[in-house]
Amino acid sequence: MTNQRLASRFLPRLGAVALVTVALLAGAVSAPALAQTSPSVKASATSYVALGDSFTSGQGAPPYVPDGTACLRSKRASYPIFADLVSPFKLVSNKACSGASTVDVPAQLLGVSQSTALVTLTVGGIDAGSNIVLAACAPDPASSVCLGAIQNSVAQLSVLAPKLVGTYGLVAATLPQAKIAVLSYPRQFKPGFSPLGDVLNGATDALNTVIAGSVAAMATPRIRFVDAAQEFAAHGIGSRVPYFAFDALNPFAPANFHPNALGNSLGYTRALVNDGVLRLR
Repeated sequence: MTNQRLASRFLPRLGAVALVTVALLAGAVSAPALAQTSPSVKASATSYVALGDSFTSGQGAPPYVPDGTACLRSKRASYPIFADLVSPFKLVSNKACSGASTVDVPAQLLGVSQSTALVTLTVGGIDAGSNIVLAACAPDPASSVCLGAIQNSVAQLSVLAPKLVGTYGLVAATLPQAKIAVLSYPRQFKPGFSPLGDVLNGATDALNTVIAGSVAAMATPRIRFVDAAQEFAAHGIGSRVPYFAFDALNPFAPANFHPNALGNSLGYTRALVNDGVLRLR
């Protein structure tokens, strides 16, 4: 069954997305890994904690957990939830929060067990000014204010690497048994969909280059960069089956420009599967 047919059949039923994802990812998971999703294995699965910003909290896939915060954590369709479903790792907590930057990660680590086996995170976008770009560009993508915000965001990348290296080092030191997967920010727009989209895609590429370089600078196999570009390719805003939430009639909708349920399952989770992150050591 093709992705297009699955989308048309199941997308309106958000509650069924988890089951669809397991079925779709079956072809990307080896037989032993599939066996690890049985109830007996899940009961003894090792612990997994998600950290970072809105791309990990699941902001693009409402409804959100009513936890009294503004973190916009998806109730049932963030990529950490899907990763739990298709792996031997048990999601203990998704501590990621909308608007979080590198300075917020230390607080997210509070209370996390030192025996945590897996950490995934997306961070750096807010440090580079992505929230400012969205606020400036949502009302009028063609405005000089929008273009100026993008240019300023790219300029911030020159000071981002030390912040990322410090953050990765802190996570590794705090959770000495964990393997740490640092995920990329996927391109949000179909190439050629709009001039602004192409500019934003270029800025995303520049951000990912800094993130990948910062991971490489750590020089440890315990911290891995997971590039989700291939899994999100051909599924940006403007494509036939977008992996991003976007409501053109409500440019300020909280979910906009974030991976939707399909992006979190067939994009981010598939990238974790394809890179072998969700296998036990």
